[in-house]
Amino acid sequence: MEDISGIDSLATRLKNTMIEYYNIEGDEWRVARKTKDITVWRKPSEEFSGY
Repeated sequence: MEDISGIDSLATRLKNTMIEYYNIEGDEWRVARKTKDITVWRKPSEEFSGY
């Protein structure tokens, strides 16, 4: 785990990753599971093997 001085850098990387995910085209996402109240979407990861 990173020390407290790395928190800002970690937060910035996380924010940028979430913005990238938000901006991904809709045709790359697939429905993983859907219930009456919730839909979970997934796409292949570029960071590791899996979704």
